[in-house]
Amino acid sequence: MLDSEPLTRRRALAAMGVSLGATAGCVGTGSEAESADESSTQSVSVILNWKPNPTQAGYFVARERGFYEEEGLDVELVSGQGGGFAAKQVGLGNQDIGLGGGVAVLQARANDLSVRSVAGPQQTSNAALFTVAEQFDGSFEEPSDLEGTRIAVVSDSSKTKTYIRSMLSQEGILDSVELVSVGTEQQTSNLLAGNVDVGTGIFSNALALEMRGYEASLMLIGDHTPTVGRRAFTRPSYAQDNPETIRSFLRATARGWAWASNNPEGAEDVMIDVKPELEESRELGIAKIKYTAKNLIITQGVEENGWGWQSGDDWETVYHTLVDAEVLPTGLSTDRAWTNELLPEESVVRDYASQVSTDYDVDV
Repeated sequence: MLDSEPLTRRRALAAMGVSLGATAGCVGTGSEAESADESSTQSVSVILNWKPNPTQAGYFVARERGFYEEEGLDVELVSGQGGGFAAKQVGLGNQDIGLGGGVAVLQARANDLSVRSVAGPQQTSNAALFTVAEQFDGSFEEPSDLEGTRIAVVSDSSKTKTYIRSMLSQEGILDSVELVSVGTEQQTSNLLAGNVDVGTGIFSNALALEMRGYEASLMLIGDHTPTVGRRAFTRPSYAQDNPETIRSFLRATARGWAWASNNPEGAEDVMIDVKPELEESRELGIAKIKYTAKNLIITQGVEENGWGWQSGDDWETVYHTLVDAEVLPTGLSTDRAWTNELLPEESVVRDYASQVSTDYDVDV
């Protein structure tokens, strides 16, 4: 049953995997994805965590290259207004599937919305600390380097603020750091003005600064404290009634992300076709895809268990961290917030890491 305690999948990577190289566009084809008759096509609405952007490239590649169609799905990708908004829309039954951080799922459930994560396409949060050598007088590599600094945090970003406090507490330097509240999208301007030493945002803030000629440093928060990254979630009732639809969506999405990871330039071209104004920042878009593929999707858990696999320990740790910070209430069951039961068994999912090449550098 999909509402019972979730089953984790502990698989070793296949000893032999097919290397698809940097331009492999045929991931998961053949026997693993059969073309469906038009009469059997099922419409699925998927609300994004935000407007179309390169960090969502895998979904658009799957749609534009026909991977969803081959699974018998007509997928509508709907622009969103944040993970919390997406979780609410799914919980209310306005959308079939949503994308957003794991915390959005927990917050929805705390508000009596029935939402459950069925996969972790992005293993860790994209939240990051960033700075420039011109203001920091050098670079940072470890949390200990943040001792005695001033860090800009968006005023209403309680989740990210909690993650930072957890990381600094683990390092024993929380009392020496000043968290400075700033307005939305004011982190970079405060950093460059010298009002703070470090900004808080997502990894692309540092990439953008690097491309503007600054010597930027980046620290992914999820590398130093447990986070639950972007999830694919739905209503348990929808999953119960449409398990094969969920599996088909996840299988095609894994193909999309594998293609995008192996061919980031081509994936950015797909995004530009979808949203032509992205042409103005094509190089940054390619860097975003590379960073997402290399740092947020491929982890040890994915290498051992497959694409989209979720860790119960991470869910539990993040939940209790947010409870301690009074961001979430006590009494929620994290087991009912996620499941690995609907992850497909096919190689494109199970052996994802062996089929993807991320042998490229991202300058930051």
